Amino acid sequence: MRPWLSCGLLCALACGQGQAQVYSGLSASGSLVLSSNPDEAATTLLLEAEKVPLATLAPAEPVVASAVPAAYLAFVQEASLAYRVPSELIHAVIQVESNYNPRALSAKGARGLMQLMPATAQRFGAANSWDPRQNILTGSKYLRWLMDYFGEDLELTVAAYNAGEAAVVQAGRRIPRFAETEKYVPKVLSIYRKARRLT
Repeated sequence: MRPWLSCGLLCALACGQGQAQVYSGLSASGSLVLSSNPDEAATTLLLEAEKVPLATLAPAEPVVASAVPAAYLAFVQEASLAYRVPSELIHAVIQVESNYNPRALSAKGARGLMQLMPATAQRFGAANSWDPRQNILTGSKYLRWLMDYFGEDLELTVAAYNAGEAAVVQAGRRIPRFAETEKYVPKVLSIYRKARRLT
């Protein structure tokens, strides 16, 4: 007779092929006995299950699916503190805009990590939109301006970041009926809210 503790119970269920059984009973001294085989001390069938090879058990999923490039973490934190914009929102915008590609260039001419249009870059003080630090600081400064302009309404802020504040105003301070913007807003906010729940 061989007693089993919790790790033994797991092994009994996970090792080998076929069925696994766990029997229970009391020893002569009154202690609980758990065994993979029935004997004089463990006579009651406690558990029976099909054995699953350990190699087939899936590992736990990591909490964060993709890592943020370390080179940009300090810039995002700096921008978050300087402009009072949640770092999770900055990261969400970067992820959707460029997927952290500092050389991203859109068909419309938006540049860098936060896809700054030349007019927006000039308006908010970026001398070089291709510089990751300047790009993140300027994009975050624009986010702060939009948050103030739209009374901290994140849906309108994110919509305006994509379509421009004039388009949001012309839509009656609602998300403009542009297919790109209607997809963009929930995507950014989903990433942002998920990150907020993890912090």
